[in-house]
Formats: sequence, C-alpha cells, structure tokens
Amino acid sequence: MRLNDAGRNVLRLLDACAVVVRDRRRVLDTVPAHCRRPLSELADGYAEVWHLLAEELRDMDLSDTDLAQPSSLGA
Repeated sequence: MRLNDAGRNVLRLLDACAVVVRDRRRVLDTVPAHCRRPLSELADGYAEVWHLLAEELRDMDLSDTDLAQPSSLGA
C-alpha cells in the first residue's frame, strides 16, 4: 500500500483514526461546545463511509473466493 498515492492516503487515514482511538478523551476535551454537534454529524458521516468501504472490501473478498473455487459445472 505504501507504493502508490491511494495506498499512502489510506495508511494516513488509518493513522489518524488510531490517534482518535488512542487519545479519544483528549480529543473530546479539546472540542469547543459550539463545534460538538457539527463534529458529531461529520463523524457519523465518515462512519457511514467507512462502513460502506468495509462492505465493499468484504464483497470483493467474497468475489475473489468465488473465483478461486473450482466449479462443479464442468465435472
């Protein structure tokens, strides 16, 4: 993944997510009150994007598995 721009971007995103997981309390404490609702809505939107990405990755993995399975039609 480090060998192309898209892969490096994904790795940077994962690193940013790790920071939030690791320092969640500090992140929460630094968000000003007037930003909490917009930030929560943005986080919900990104969570949906991550969920869709996870589903697409699973679907691709299932498709790859199906392609690797020998077909019983030719037997």
